[in-house]
Amino acid sequence: MQPTPSITPGKAWLPKELTRAAYLKQLPLSIACWLGIVILEGGQVLIGDATRGYVLPLDHYFAWAAFNWYPWALLSPLVLALARQYPITRSNWAERIFVPHAVACIICVCIQGVLRGIPGWIYATAFERPTSPIELIFESFEKRGLMSVLAYWIIVVIAAFIHLREEIRQRQLHQAQLEARLASAELEALRMQLQPHFLFNTLQAAITLVQDDPRAAEDVLLRLSQLLRITLDQMGTDEISLARELEFLDLYVGIQRQRFGDRLAFEIRADAAALNQQVPPLLLQPLVENAIRHGIGKHKGKDQIEISARVANEGLELEVWNENSVVDESTDRLLTRGVGLRNTKARLEHLYGSGASLILRSLGHRGAVVLIFIPSVRNPLTKPKPRVEAVS
Repeated sequence: MQPTPSITPGKAWLPKELTRAAYLKQLPLSIACWLGIVILEGGQVLIGDATRGYVLPLDHYFAWAAFNWYPWALLSPLVLALARQYPITRSNWAERIFVPHAVACIICVCIQGVLRGIPGWIYATAFERPTSPIELIFESFEKRGLMSVLAYWIIVVIAAFIHLREEIRQRQLHQAQLEARLASAELEALRMQLQPHFLFNTLQAAITLVQDDPRAAEDVLLRLSQLLRITLDQMGTDEISLARELEFLDLYVGIQRQRFGDRLAFEIRADAAALNQQVPPLLLQPLVENAIRHGIGKHKGKDQIEISARVANEGLELEVWNENSVVDESTDRLLTRGVGLRNTKARLEHLYGSGASLILRSLGHRGAVVLIFIPSVRNPLTKPKPRVEAVS
């Protein structure tokens, strides 16, 4: 927002932004606006004379009204430019009313009187009604002075409303930009929190295999290096294709298979159209990790994790199922306490607003599913919370 210029003694306060080209561009609009007032006043006098049964030629009425108001058609662009350069606000109204606007108002009234008096004298002379131009100028001050003062301040008030509207628009734009930058910073913080969490858990899986199965531990570390390479490639990006996300997830599941062997089965069913859809990086990995921890990580036997993806309802629908999880805590607590689910929920909130949803459902005694919907349209300037449901 541009700062309002101050008025210093000895410094010219004439409108700086009103060049000749700008003045000539605004002049036709000013003439058109004042033409309406000329027609109204001339028509009003004409109707008054008609009711008294004494009507002069039509050009007399409108020429008379034009002499009264058209000087303001010439002055209005100058007054508007001055009022926009030195707007009257709540903090400076006492100063601005007197300097420059009171001074400018007196000057404009004098100019209006001169511009009305001289053409009026020429018009009166043409109709053989000789009169003095000085007399007409003082008559203008006497009869039209108050109206001229009122016309000046109406223009100043209009300029003040224009200034206020522009100031409000600039504040709203600035606020929206701040919110967008804050959302981006919070999103990056969430990503930086999630990546060390994932790295720590994966290294822990490798450590458990070093003693018992060194070859499996080597495979885990190789996969981890590939995962880190993909993670570095994704640095600074808010979205990647679902195909890339599933490639990352396959590497992660390969690490978990080294830990659990044949006890863990994994299946992906994704429509071809869904593979090109954009999703946040590391969207599915925390959900799969959560399913493993609450399923096969805590209970004996086998477990199967299924991921499905399809394009429907003007967006992307994702489902993460597993058969062996037991939701032994309240779903609200799981969505706010754990790093994986909490960050997934927050990232959906920042990226997609209320159009996104994350739903955690228990499938009864054993089993759980996480349902995610990502809308096709993204609006980064709004941050309403996504719909989060928990159904047992």
